[in-house]
Amino acid sequence: MVIGAGIVGASIAAQLPEDVSVTVLDQGPSGRLRGSTGHAPGYVGLLNEVPVLTELARASAELYDDLELDGVQGFDRVGGVEVASTPETAAKLEERAELAVRAGLPHRLLDAAGTAALAPDLIDPAQCLAGLHYAQDGTARAGVITGALRKRSRARFVDDAAVVGIELRGNRVSAVRTATESFPADDVVLASGIWGSLVASLVDQRIPLTPVAHPYVYGPKRAESAARTPFVRWPEQHVYARDHGDRFGLGTYDHAPQPVPLDRLGRTAEQPWPGELFDDAVGRAMALLPEANRFPIAERLNGVFSMTPDNLPLLGAFPDITGLWSAVAIWVTSAGGAARGLVELMCDKPSSFPDVDRLRPDRFAGQDPADLEARALRLYRDIYASL
Repeated sequence: MVIGAGIVGASIAAQLPEDVSVTVLDQGPSGRLRGSTGHAPGYVGLLNEVPVLTELARASAELYDDLELDGVQGFDRVGGVEVASTPETAAKLEERAELAVRAGLPHRLLDAAGTAALAPDLIDPAQCLAGLHYAQDGTARAGVITGALRKRSRARFVDDAAVVGIELRGNRVSAVRTATESFPADDVVLASGIWGSLVASLVDQRIPLTPVAHPYVYGPKRAESAARTPFVRWPEQHVYARDHGDRFGLGTYDHAPQPVPLDRLGRTAEQPWPGELFDDAVGRAMALLPEANRFPIAERLNGVFSMTPDNLPLLGAFPDITGLWSAVAIWVTSAGGAARGLVELMCDKPSSFPDVDRLRPDRFAGQDPADLEARALRLYRDIYASL
């Protein structure tokens, strides 16, 4: 039994052995991804300073490479580029290049002109000193990937099925209940994203997830472009941009973190736009683009995702309840690989990821919840920085 039918839940369902009967429950309606998957900007960057995350991302990209749905490709390795505007950040990019060498990832250090040439609509050469290009990074259509994985799996997907209870027999899971039905289960996977803490609390388990609000804006629709524009990041400014083909998108972490209380989550990973706080941050982000390409905002999205105290996923078994598994705080970047890692744990197979134990969900046991949330929020602005 998998709770959550976003990209993580669908990846797990698609990679479980064919002889395993799998049911995936999701509180959302059929045909719509209301969780974080449906709002993700879709960057899949392979390099991370934490080696296990690099390996999870690499495995995810390999899974996504051949996925398509109704003739639409789910993943495109357009590359990614990090932009430096100061000597200090340029030096950090050189350190990142050394990490890429150790990870075996193709990359290029570039001067200002070479960096701007990769994405001239998004990178202002006047604000660029150097860049680091990752050739194997890509952009994902998370909805397409999720739909393709659903089709690939042999699982039964049940929509409009909010979970209201998890039944135990002793200290082992035995069933999952919705408002209208009970589903027997030998194993239950929480792939419920920002709602993970709420679902875990049904069996008195606590996991340190902190949902936070995050701004992303889209420009006006335009004619579809065939250009293969890399995903662009400005680490020192905590900003990123993507060419979606038919419009540009821009996101920023350059604002005070905005935690979302659990009782305000509702049924979708989106919150009302808060006004000035996000407007100012987006304005600063927009100023990084070439002046001629600073686009009028056609759509504003205040999306919600979950953070942990160390910026790492919560992946693995709950030690106190046999058959209960965690797969939360996982981004599109790592979803496919994390699902593979979890399936290997569930099936007692040797792990493809030697450091996966570092992600176990009980690693913060006994620590003060308020302190854990404060630690998570302190990391908010560094999610894309990696510097």
